Amino acid sequence: AHGPKGIMQDYTTRLNKKVRKLGLRHALSQKLKEGNLVVVSDLRAETHKTNALAKAMDLYGIGGKRGSPAFILDDARDEDDGEEEEEEEEERDVRSVGGLDINFKVASGNVPNVRVANQLGANVYDILKHEKLILSLAAITALEGRLMP
Repeated sequence: AHGPKGIMQDYTTRLNKKVRKLGLRHALSQKLKEGNLVVVSDLRAETHKTNALAKAMDLYGIGGKRGSPAFILDDARDEDDGEEEEEEEEERDVRSVGGLDINFKVASGNVPNVRVANQLGANVYDILKHEKLILSLAAITALEGRLMP
């Protein structure tokens, strides 16, 4: 007579897709207005060592114990020539997994105050929570395609 009780109750609310897109657009605009949006051409690391990446980020005041917290977005893809020959049987040099450069992902894993994600993982909370937002050109083009009204 009075509806479900106990474990069955769910009070979560969901936002419409267009409201979520609008929020993401506003968060990106806010970072641009603040001057905390950094655009890089490519997010590749030569090595998987954390020390090398931490020193490079330290030069720009990003990450580490004293640096600004940063949210890094990328959309790395392996270049496919479309040729599906027997080269697959040989060892391929895979550079990216899940839209992120492998070396960059591994190297950034232990850098404090730095979060690395694919552009599909971009959300308003993480963008506003971190002081700096670092985007690759590939991530910008993918976000443009996703957020166009």
